[in-house]
Amino acid sequence: MLVLNGWVDWADGSTFLAAAQESKEGLIPPYLQVKDASGNWTTVIADMGMPDGKPKTIAVDLSGKFLSGSREVRIVTNLCVYWDEIFLGEEVGKPEAALRRVPMSSAELRFRGFSAVRIDPERKQPEQFIYSDVRPASSWNPTPGFYTRYGDVQQLLRSVDDQLTILGSGDELRMRFRASGLGAATPGWKRDFLLKVDGWAKDRDANTAYSQTVEPLPFHRMSAYPYARSEHFPQDALHEQYRREYNTRPARRLIQPLVD
Repeated sequence: MLVLNGWVDWADGSTFLAAAQESKEGLIPPYLQVKDASGNWTTVIADMGMPDGKPKTIAVDLSGKFLSGSREVRIVTNLCVYWDEIFLGEEVGKPEAALRRVPMSSAELRFRGFSAVRIDPERKQPEQFIYSDVRPASSWNPTPGFYTRYGDVQQLLRSVDDQLTILGSGDELRMRFRASGLGAATPGWKRDFLLKVDGWAKDRDANTAYSQTVEPLPFHRMSAYPYARSEHFPQDALHEQYRREYNTRPARRLIQPLVD
């Protein structure tokens, strides 16, 4: 089992488009190679995966992947991936674990502002956002369109149902969970928490599809984004009521225009 800790320095749509056009291969997700009996590098995992954004750990199963006595491994990509730690482990058994769902007690959408950003001068660390240092304005305006109204949005987050909580620049979604029923951890065990999030993100770059509008809204059965004209966001009574009740907040104008 190969375990890798690292992060990705995501770029905007224009940067990705430019990188994709630099060679006929386009963007190359990380793939993994080992040496065969003749000493040649051979691809054994065509898409190895990579950390999603800020520092994360991924595991790659190498069982049955080595083609010779060599344990050399090569990872190839043309994306900007930062690996901070990589190690190989022999224990691949499933660890003993107990998973328990913690009920959500509240979910509030509100405007908060923008955390100060700390950038390593040599780009050897990912960007850090200082939550305690907040500013009311940013260097860009939110994408035009209608967002979810501020207030209680717990109903929208209980299940995967295409009833989306739509956040704009400077918004904050604060959730609280009722952990009182968990009790003490079993002696010798360590407790950790996982937050499962299902959704999409879209920037306002000129080379991002529909970057200048909140609509069209994504949905789980779409074939791609942007989706074909024959597809559409669910139009049943439940989703129409959701849009009338929740998606009523027009985008803020955080930066005033230079001319009227």
